[in-house]
Order: sequence, then structure tokens, then C-alpha cells
Amino acid sequence: MLADLDGAHYDDELAYVSCLLHDLHLEHPTAGSCFAVTGAQRAVDFVATAGATPTQIQGIGAAIATHITPGNGKDLSDPGRFIYAGASVDVIGGRMSELDPEWVDDLLQRHPRHNFSKHMITALTNEAKAMPRGRTRWLNTRTGLLHLIRYAPFSE
Repeated sequence: MLADLDGAHYDDELAYVSCLLHDLHLEHPTAGSCFAVTGAQRAVDFVATAGATPTQIQGIGAAIATHITPGNGKDLSDPGRFIYAGASVDVIGGRMSELDPEWVDDLLQRHPRHNFSKHMITALTNEAKAMPRGRTRWLNTRTGLLHLIRYAPFSE
């Protein structure tokens, strides 16, 4: 929806696969390795064995590895920004005011959150402990990400 609102052009398949796999490693923090980078490598390995082209493999890996990097451009034609924008809506309610409330209500009826905020706070806290000098720790401490999650405009 956000890409359409922005008039961004994107590869449907690359965006779908990248979105599907973007948090592949979030629940399994690895000391010294950012979940997005580790998840990107796992996704790259998976899609390579599934017959993805070298261009698709590179695009998926880059999109997943960069999806938590704030301030890295706003062009949703870039797969990493595409995922960042979608995750921002999902995690903190970013850009919710631009979405049709009826569409959002319908989506949440079909796909309930099931205490998503609590789960994300736990996962991001654990990730920050595993990577004390990583992007997640910076987001948690410098941007107030955990507070933004707690007060996201969703009923859980």
C-alpha cells in the first residue's frame, strides 16, 4: 500500500520473498552478528537453492540486511526501504494516517496481531543484548523504539 501511495515501482516477487524472510533470524540472536545480516545470509542460501537468479539473490540479501537501517533513503522502489516502510507500519504504526482505516481494520480482522508488540519487544531486547554495538541496540536506546512499539496504535 505504501509503495503504491508513493508511486514506487518494485519487483513483486523480490518484494514478496524479501518481506516473507526479512525477520528469519530475529528470534535467534547470535552474539556478534546482527539478526538482519545473519537472516540475510540464511535467506540468500535458501533462495539460491530454490533457483533464484544471481540478481534476485543479491537483491533479497541486500533488502533483508538493510531493512533495519534508518535514514537510508525513502525510495520504496529499493527493496530494503520497501521492507523498512512495511515493518515500520507493522511495528510502530508508522504512516498509519496515510492508510484507509477500513482497509487496516479488515487486514487486522483477517490477520490478528496475537500480542505482536510484546513479542517484538522481547525479540529486539534479546537481539540488543547479543549485539550491544549493533543497530538494534542503537534503535532501542537512541530512538526509543521499544516505547514506540508499546504505544503503537493497535489493539493486541
